[in-house]
Order: sequence, then structure tokens, then C-alpha cells
Amino acid sequence: MTRHGAPRRERGALLLLLLLVLLVSTSPRGASAAPGEAEALLAWKASLPPPAVSGALASWTPTPPPNVNATVAACAWRGVACGATGGIVDIDVSASGIAGTLDALDLSSLPSLAGLNLSHNTLVGSFPSNVSSPLVNLRSIDLSHNNLSGTIPAALPALMPNLEHLNLSSNRFSGEIPAASLAKIRKIQSVVLDSNLLHGGLPPAIGNISGLRKLELSVNPLGGIIPNSIGKLRSLEHINISLAGMESVIPDELSLCSNLTVIGLAGNKLTGKLPSSLARLTRVREFNVSKNMLSGELLPEYFTAWTNLELFHADGNRFSGEIPKEIGVASRLQFLAVATNNLTGAIPPVIGMLSNLKLLDFSENELSGEIPRTIGNLTNLETLRLYTNKLTGHLPVEFGDMAALQRLSISSNMLDGEIPAGLARLPRLVGIVAFDNLLSGAIPPEFATNGQFSIISMANNRFSGELPRGVCASAARLRYLGLDDNRFSGEVPACYRNLTNLIRLRIARNLLAGDVSEILGSTHPDLYYVDLSGNSLTGELPEKWAQFKSLSFLHLDGNKIAGEIPASFGAMAALQDLDLSSNRLAGEIPPELGGLPLTKLNLRRNALTGRIPVTLGNATKLEMLDLSGNELAGGVPVELTRLTAMWYLNLSSNNLSGEVPALLTKMRSLTSLDLSGNPSLCGRDIAGVKPCSSTSISGDDHSRKTRLILAVAFSVAAALLVSMVALLCLISRRTTGRRESAGDKAETSSPASGWTSSAMQASIWSKDTTFSFGDILAATEHFNDAYCIGKGSFGTVYRADIAGAGGEHSVAVKRLDASETGDACWGISERSFENEVRALTRVRHRNIVKLHGFCAMGGYMYLVYELAERGSLGAVLYGRRGGDGGGGRVFDWAARLRAIRGLAHALAYLHHDCSPPMIHRDVSVNNVLLGDDFEARVSDFGTARFLHPGRSTCHSIAGSYGYMAPELAYMRVTTKCDVYSFGVVAMEILMGKYPGGLISSLENGGGDSEEEAEEAAAAARRRLVKDVLDQSLEAPAGQLAGQVVFAVVVALSCVRTNPDARPTMRAVAQELAARRRSVLDRPFGTIKIGDLITDSHR
Repeated sequence: MTRHGAPRRERGALLLLLLLVLLVSTSPRGASAAPGEAEALLAWKASLPPPAVSGALASWTPTPPPNVNATVAACAWRGVACGATGGIVDIDVSASGIAGTLDALDLSSLPSLAGLNLSHNTLVGSFPSNVSSPLVNLRSIDLSHNNLSGTIPAALPALMPNLEHLNLSSNRFSGEIPAASLAKIRKIQSVVLDSNLLHGGLPPAIGNISGLRKLELSVNPLGGIIPNSIGKLRSLEHINISLAGMESVIPDELSLCSNLTVIGLAGNKLTGKLPSSLARLTRVREFNVSKNMLSGELLPEYFTAWTNLELFHADGNRFSGEIPKEIGVASRLQFLAVATNNLTGAIPPVIGMLSNLKLLDFSENELSGEIPRTIGNLTNLETLRLYTNKLTGHLPVEFGDMAALQRLSISSNMLDGEIPAGLARLPRLVGIVAFDNLLSGAIPPEFATNGQFSIISMANNRFSGELPRGVCASAARLRYLGLDDNRFSGEVPACYRNLTNLIRLRIARNLLAGDVSEILGSTHPDLYYVDLSGNSLTGELPEKWAQFKSLSFLHLDGNKIAGEIPASFGAMAALQDLDLSSNRLAGEIPPELGGLPLTKLNLRRNALTGRIPVTLGNATKLEMLDLSGNELAGGVPVELTRLTAMWYLNLSSNNLSGEVPALLTKMRSLTSLDLSGNPSLCGRDIAGVKPCSSTSISGDDHSRKTRLILAVAFSVAAALLVSMVALLCLISRRTTGRRESAGDKAETSSPASGWTSSAMQASIWSKDTTFSFGDILAATEHFNDAYCIGKGSFGTVYRADIAGAGGEHSVAVKRLDASETGDACWGISERSFENEVRALTRVRHRNIVKLHGFCAMGGYMYLVYELAERGSLGAVLYGRRGGDGGGGRVFDWAARLRAIRGLAHALAYLHHDCSPPMIHRDVSVNNVLLGDDFEARVSDFGTARFLHPGRSTCHSIAGSYGYMAPELAYMRVTTKCDVYSFGVVAMEILMGKYPGGLISSLENGGGDSEEEAEEAAAAARRRLVKDVLDQSLEAPAGQLAGQVVFAVVVALSCVRTNPDARPTMRAVAQELAARRRSVLDRPFGTIKIGDLITDSHR
């Protein structure tokens, strides 16, 4: 027993020892890092800014905890994992607020590294270059969602020969896709490069990456065609080239990729028909070709062959014909969108067979007939969009069976009948948009009683009875209530005063009665639009409405409201459009109204008395003023001539007297003037006004008017002189441009020899500038490259420091040279020059770069404008220049808000104060300059466009990629394009990096499937605002935090996909100006992005 027991005990002890060794060796945290690895990571940490050092990487310390070996400590650092041999195998410090560069990260010191994840930080600089020996163990690298730039190195096969997964999405990488190099990495399976600045097309060599399974290239300005070589990728399962500027047909060779499950080609310029050969791809799960220019019919064979199909998006194309009945075979479909096409016929009843559908979008087509009753079988459907078709008939009672339905949009059809009671009782319904139909009857009493509604829009129907009281159950959620243009009667329910979260209230043009002062409560912090016009409301205007600081639109016209206009209305700091006409108002017009940012003021057909307040001349944004049909007395205030934006003025049918100011009739903006019906009023050559006798003008008045006329005459003469000089310069330039002799070309190619003495001494243009063009030549040494401070898409910019009697004067000189691009491009440069000249000579605004002068001679075109000391916003934002300016000032939150407000005011001026409106079309961080005080100044008007009435299209795309509004792909150019660009720039200022990834996630999720897209969008909404903002700054606090959060709200509202859902720049500028004192209603650190997003509707 003893003889045999000892060996067994020895074997048992040996096994126990071996087990302990195995446990220690397989524990990542128990392993020890190889020599040099910890030092390499500490060296990189030392190169980073303080927030990362004291935050996410705080555990990375050279001193280990007590009783812990130094080599073991690194394996316990946050985000670091070690393998069985002791080497670091994985580093994951994603979403850790790390700024700085990767220059000091010596990856060669990490020979065991298999995975590197630095995504969702704010890293800048280039792709990791500190690699002296191949990383043979590296399998995955994820640097997505940073601010990295430069090109993707062609040396990747040598640096990372066994790489399988490469993710560089949502950065600023440029250059071409190194497809030939990637093909040399034999094991590579996944290449994710979306949301960058890559160009040069999709190289044919992409087909040589034989093992590729996932290719993600969306949101890049690639251009070009989809090469036929794509068919060589037989292992490919996922391809997404959406929003990449592709201009081609869908190649038949794509059908050779037999393993494809996801095909994403949305948002390009694809033409032609859908290839029938794609029906051979039997594994397709998602197919998205939305927002292209594809035509033909939807192919029935797709739906019969793709038995795994879950997502089919073909909206925003030119498809015609009927919806194929074979669509009912695709029983796994969850997301079906064929909106905005030319589809005709009826909605096939087989649609009811798609019981897994969550989204059904047939909107904006030519569909007719009734909504099939089988639609009630879609018990999982959450969103139904049938708006803007030609549908007729009643709403099917089967709507009541759709228990999961949340959003219903059926507007702009010819639907009639009543709201089914079952529809009114749906438990999850949060919004119904049914305006512009023929719906009638009373709203069911159970309508909206589920307490979930955020939008109710049923205007322009034939509803009758009382306003629905059930909406009050959604007091905490309801944002939009639109019941205007119906036949509702009775009084507005008292509970409507509790709808404190409303932003828009429209119940105009009904048969409503009651006291107007009882409709709204005293707390509506976000209410900006109220239309109660065209009813029979009585009572007086309440003083408490002055508390509505967000209100910008107030229409109460066509009622029976009496009393006076409260002077407190002058405290409505955001009010732009006030219409109180056709009521029974009396008393005087409050002078306080002149302090409002009004663009429209309509008080006609009341019983107002007294004089026209001279303070109305302070409302310089006023475009329409109608005071007709009252009992106003006194003269026409000369102060009204300050209203240079005013085009409509009606003071008729009052008791005005005296002489009409002569300058009033000379206002260039004033196209409609009516002063008739004032017997005691006189003037010269004014319709409906008698002439004045010479004795009726006092000496003082005569002297004052003479001085005004002389001043105007002098200004006009000066403007004519400047125009003549500019015209002579342009003629001189065009004459020079046509010369073709060798001598002429040699002369224009040398600026030093091309200037005549008269040209060099010509005074440059603005009245407050005394230097000559010769001074500029001398200051720049004939435009030596040493003075170059930037190159834009339409010219090179030089700095000129000119000494004069008043001291040194610094200016920026933009030079455009047609000879460098050849005769074919002359028209482009010429048009750019003329656009910028036209733009800058007609605008005067503190937030728009000031033009000192312009000319064209010697084959060059020149613009001389004020110098912004800090350079471009992009240079300051990314630390290239001026961000830590003099006096210790930095680009902190207050400075960033100042820049955002300045940019908003500049664009609002261009859109709303210029006639016709001016669209910049290229708003980006590179075209916004910053002064010493971080005040924004918009520049580079080379792509600017003047929007004439009735015109919203053009034939060429202009702008910087990543900042262009989606509708520019269809050549739709409106002021809302600039609004979108503003939103992108504002978010970039606040985030400290390009916001394309966040915007894309919020709009379409960016996932591999519709379900993943929704999950990605939901994840984006769950992100805390404090984590999205620039991590290089300390989080804002107090009122500053409130202002920053509000700026995020405004910016997000500007980047909505639907241009009609974006606010105007005037509204943006006024809202930002009005929220200088913002207080948050919850702790800053708890606010999520989703809390700041509100749906935008009609």
C-alpha cells in the first residue's frame, strides 16, 4: 500500500502543478507582456494630449501596483489583452476620447499583436507608419470614426501580410483605392472604407482580391463606373458602393458573385434597367438601388428567385409599370420601399401575404384604386407610407387589425369617408399624416387616446364636429397638431392648454369660436408656429403670450378679436411673421414691434389709430408691411426708407397726411406701393396720391430732403464709376485672353513683364482703400509662392502686407489663371470670377468677407479682399493654424458658438436679404474664414448662384464633397442646400471632426441590413451628447452647456434628408441669437442625441 501510494501522490501533485501552469498561461490578465511592448505603448501615451492620458489610458502607468511584476502589469491595462506566450495580442481602446496622432505608436514593438481597435476617437494624422518589420500576426485593424487623413499606404502587403479585416471608415482618407496592393494580401476578407474622401473610381484590380467577402465603399466621391471585373469576386457576400458618385449601368457580371447576400448601390447616378441576370443570385437578402436614375419595370423574377429577400429598396428612380403581383412570393420581406417613381395601377392585394413587413413605402407614385383590405394582414407593419398618389375610396376598416402600426402617411390622395374606429384605437400609433384628402365626419372620440402621439396632420379635409379631445392624452409627446382647413366647430378644448410640448399648432380656417386668450397655456417653450386664422375667435390678445420666446409665426387674421395689441408682444424675440389683420383691434400700434426681427407685419382692416411708429424703421428685415384699412393719422415716417428689404408696402385707406418722403418712391426693393385712400396725403408721381404744392413744403423739410437727395445722387454716381472701371477691366481681360501669338502668350505668362505703368498705378476700387495694384505686386514680389496662403477650387490666395500712410494694411489676393488649365477651362474660371465679383460687390455683411477690389489683366483675374488673420475654419479646427491665438485665446465653446452664429447670420443674409436670393453652394470648413475674435466670415463665392423666381435647377454640381445636400445629385438647387451644408459645418465645429458617420447613422443607419441599419440608428440616438462633442475641450457647463445643446438641436434639424423639412437660415440665425441664455431641463451628462431629434412635417 505504501509502495504504490507514493508514486500516485507524486503523479497527482504533478498533474495539479501542470493544471496550475495551464491556468496561468491561458489567462490574458495573468500573462506578462514581452519586453519593450509596455514601453512602446507608454511612449505613444506620452505623445497624446492630456484628456486621453488622464482618462481612458489612466491605467497605463510605468509603475505597477504593489506585489505585481512590471511585465505582468501591462496585461492588466484597460483595453490590453495578452496571449499564452505573454505577448500583447489585442488592443481595444475604442470610444475612449483619445485625441492626437499615431506617429509615436511603434507597432513593430508589438510582434504578437493580432487585433488593433482604435475606432470612435478623435485621432488625426496619417495611417500608422511606425512599422519597421512586418506584423505577421496582425489579423484585424479598426481605425474607423476618427479624423485620420492622407492616403491608404500601398505598402500594406509588406507591413501587414496576413491581414483579414481592414476598417478605415468615417475618416478623411483621400487618394485612390490601392486595389492592386490589397490583392496581394492573400487572406484579406473584409475591406471597409466608407465615409472618406477617396476618389479615382473603382479600380478594375478590385476583382483580383479573390478572397474578399465584404466590400464597403459607400459615401466616397469615387465616381466612374462599376467595372466588369467585379464579377471575379466569387466569394463576395456584401457589397456597398452607395453614395459614391458612380455613373454607369449595373453590370451583368455582378450576377457571377454567386454568394452575394447584400447589394447596396443607392445614391449614385446609375442608369439603364435592372439586369434580369441578377435573379441568379439566389442568396440575396438585401437589395438597395434607391436614389438613382434607373428605369424600366420592377422585375417579377427578383421576387420569385430571391427567397431570402428581407429588404428591397428601389425608391427615388424612374421605374414605371405596375407593382408585380409576384411580390407576394417574397414572404420574408421586412422592408419594401419603391417610393418616388412612376409606378401606376393598383396596389396588388397580394401585398397582404407579406406578413413580416415592418416598412411599406409606395409613396409619390401614380398608384390608383382603393387601398386593398388585405393590408390588415400586415400585423407586424410599423410604418405605412402611401402619400402623394391617386388613391380613392374609404380607409379600410382592417386598419384596425394592424396592431404594430406606429406611423401612417396617406396624405395627398383622394381618399374619402370617415376615420375607422379601429384605426383610432391602435395602441402603438404615434403619428398620422392624412392632409389633402376628402376625409369627412367626426373624429372618433377614442382617437389618439393611447397617449403616444407626436404628430397629427389632417389638414385640408372635410372633418366636422368638435376638435378631438383625445389628443390631450398625448400632452407629454405631441409636437405637431395640424387640423386646419376643415369644418370643425365649437370651442377649442380647454385641455389644449396642456399641450406644452407643441412646436406647431394649426387649426386655421375652421368654424371655431371662443376666447382666443384661453386657447394656449402659459408654458410652451418650443412653440414656434401658431395659425388660428379664419375662425370666429373673440376676446383680447393675452399679455402672457409674450412669454413664447421661440414663437416666430403668429397668424390670427380673420377673427373677431378686439382690444389693443399688447406692448409686451415686443418681447417675442423670435417673431418674424405677425398677421393680425381683419379683426376688431383698436388703439395705437405699439412702438415695441419695431424691435422684433419681423419679415412680415400685417395689421390691415382693423380700427387702429394714432401715428405709424417711427420705430418700425428699425425692423430692417421687414419685407412686407400692410397697415391699410385702419384710422391711422400723421405722416408717412421717413424712417420707413431704412427698410431696404421691403418689397410690399400698403398704407391705403387711412387718414395719413403731409408729403410722402421722396426717397420712399425711389427704394429699389419696393415693387408694390399703395398709398391710395388718404385724402390729405400728397406726393409726386404716386398712384392714388395727389401732387403737392410747392408752398406745402417747409424750409427745413426742403433742406433736409435736398441733403438726402444729394447724398443718394453722390452714391449712385460713385457706384456707376466703379461699374465703369470694372467693365473696362473685364473688356481688357477678354481682349488679352483672345491673343494667340507666341509673343502675347510669353508676355501673359510673365507677370513681371505684363504690367503697364498705368495698370500698376490704377487705384483699387473701394472708396476706403488707397493702395494701387502696383503696391500689391510689390508686396507679393509679383505673386511669389512664398506669399501663398492657400489654394481653393477656384484660385490661389496670396497675402499682401502693404505699407501706407495709415500704417501697414494686410489683404488677401485671389488670383485665377486660365492659362494653367487651357482654353477649354477658360469659361469655368471666367464664370467663377464673375460669380464671385457679382456676389461680393452686392453684399455688405460683417460675416461675409469684404471685397476691396477686383480686376482682370495680363491673362489673370484678381480679387482683393480683407484678410482673416486666423485663416480657414478647417485650419483652426484641426490645429493647423490660429486655434490658440494671441492673448491665450483658444477655440473654446464660446468661440465655436460665435463662429456658428456668424455663419448662420451670413447665410441668412444671402438667402433672405439679397434680391434675388443668393445661394453659396460650397459652404465647408475651408470656405469659412475666422477673424482674430473667431468671428466667421464666409468666402469663396466661385460657385455662388443667384436664385431667380421659378428656377431651382442647374446643370452642374458645385460644392465640396461631404457637405453637399443629397438633392444636389438631382441638380435641385435651393437655399436649403446651403442649410444642409451649414448643419454639417456646425456639427463639425461642435464635434471637432467630420460628422458624416453620425449623420449617416441617424438618417439610414448604415448597417448591413435594414434591421442592422435601424439598430445602428438607434445606437446613434442613444449616444450621449457629451460623448459626441469634441473631447479635446472640457465639457461645457451652466448656460454654455444649454447653448451648445441647442446648437446641436439646430444643426441636426438642418441635415434632414428632406429639404422641405429643414428650417430656413433666417429661422436658424434668429433661434441661435435668441438662445444666448439657455438653461437645460436635465443634467448635461444625461442628454442623448435622440432627445434632440424631432420629426419634421408639413
